[in-house]
Amino acid sequence: MNIFVFILCLIHLANSYLNNKNIFFENILKRNIKLKAKNEKPQIDSKIINYFKNIRNEFPFFQRKDCPIYFDSAATTHKPNSVIKKIENFYKNENSNIHRGIYKISLEATNNYENVRDIIKNYINCDSREEIIFTNGATYGLNLVCKMIMDKIIKKKDDEIHLTYLEHHSNIIPWQEEIIRRKKGKIKYIPLKKSGYINIKKLEKNINSNTKVLSISHVSNVLGNIQNINLIIKKVKKINSNIIIIIDAAQSFPHIKYDIKKMKSNNSDPDILIASGHKFCAPLGSGFIYMKKSLTSSFKFKPLLYGSNIITNVSKYKSKFVSPPYLFETGTQNISGILSMGAAIQFLQKIDWNFCYSYEMYLYDLLIYYLQKFLKHKLIQLPLTNSSKKYDHVRYNSDVQNYHNSIENNIDEVKNYFNLNTNDLKIKNNDSLHTHSDLTNIKNDTHNTDNSSVEDLKIYIHNTKRFGLKKVGILPLWSNKFSSFDLVTFLDFKNICIRSGNHCTTLLHKHFLKIPDSSRISIYFYNTPEEISYLAEQIATTSIMLNDVKK
Repeated sequence: MNIFVFILCLIHLANSYLNNKNIFFENILKRNIKLKAKNEKPQIDSKIINYFKNIRNEFPFFQRKDCPIYFDSAATTHKPNSVIKKIENFYKNENSNIHRGIYKISLEATNNYENVRDIIKNYINCDSREEIIFTNGATYGLNLVCKMIMDKIIKKKDDEIHLTYLEHHSNIIPWQEEIIRRKKGKIKYIPLKKSGYINIKKLEKNINSNTKVLSISHVSNVLGNIQNINLIIKKVKKINSNIIIIIDAAQSFPHIKYDIKKMKSNNSDPDILIASGHKFCAPLGSGFIYMKKSLTSSFKFKPLLYGSNIITNVSKYKSKFVSPPYLFETGTQNISGILSMGAAIQFLQKIDWNFCYSYEMYLYDLLIYYLQKFLKHKLIQLPLTNSSKKYDHVRYNSDVQNYHNSIENNIDEVKNYFNLNTNDLKIKNNDSLHTHSDLTNIKNDTHNTDNSSVEDLKIYIHNTKRFGLKKVGILPLWSNKFSSFDLVTFLDFKNICIRSGNHCTTLLHKHFLKIPDSSRISIYFYNTPEEISYLAEQIATTSIMLNDVKK
């Protein structure tokens, strides 16, 4: 009987495979990454690597002779030639104010400025250009939206705003301050899974008649995990269609192509989506808000700032205002920034997004592969289970000056370790950077991860992909033996740029990761496999060096 059941199971599995093999292999082809055994080096079609090397050539930053190896794109991205030329051309040939002058170049500037609204509208495929509000970035956008909501929607002390521990301070502090000032509303934090993803079942249970707002990041700026917002929005709206859903897209917009109409057809479209230009190859001081027209029509939101360009009439004691989106664009705008944000989106439109995601995940997989290769059993998965432990090496952003002073005081010890005789610790000759095999001026014989002197060294990472879930190329890491500031500073000596600190996510570090800070690696499509391997080598050697120095 058991043999008969076993044979039936085999037949069933065979049929399932035959029925689904086309889908299976189609998904692999879409991803463009070759199947690999465990611990085998990730592979990708060389055509895709060359495709993005050609795109990299469009960024003048990477043409520098002494070009740093840049892994801080979650903080800000570099700008392609087309974006830089747009700024230059405006100030050289078109400089004039908008929505005011009736002379030719002013009218042209106004027309070009308004055309960017159409570029964004078409790019995210929303219903109307009037749903696009220009801002100077996501922080302003989140503050503006918070004030709008608190003015018109939060009426009682028990009205709830649901956030997560993953949020950037810009999506927490405005709510806190407005609640304190107005003495109405309260914040509730949505439970997270160990993977860093929202626990949707618990979210559903927590939603009630008092829930007015759900404001979440689509992608965490520390973990890089991509929340399933389609499912989240659909389930939340099914429970209560009046809940306002705000998506902070600062970290997702550079990596994910939005289609609002498609989301709308599945009942999974957000009410508000906020993006920051400098995160997706546009200039600093640019950004936008997508806000449903039905929302602005229903609630008659007020602007955050008052002044020029938003009025139709001013009397002695009262003024009349224009309609959205212009109502929220007070004063003289960053015209060159908005124009070049349009150029950045046109640049992104040229990129194959399937290739882009595959390539970024290939680089991320490659980073994990090399870290495992160089650090072996020293690599431990976050979050920590013990949150009460105190760490002597903890340094916060406010302590940066003291930290730099401590580096100065220990400069001789560091120079001796690196065998450096110059006053400048930075490596001057960067010719070997892209060969990823030459660890110049490093005592390689002392940097064996199996050495007993480093047996207690641990490098903690939060690798979302181990849960089989989607993410972007962001990886936080932390050590039990040295400060994140130390690691980042000494990587800078090797011409590598990564970020240290709490990345404006204190609650994420304290309540979820249970560490004081982290070093963050953030990958973008202009990075290369050679940079990845060099980065991993230097993280390994620098970590062991810092462990030795601390002893």
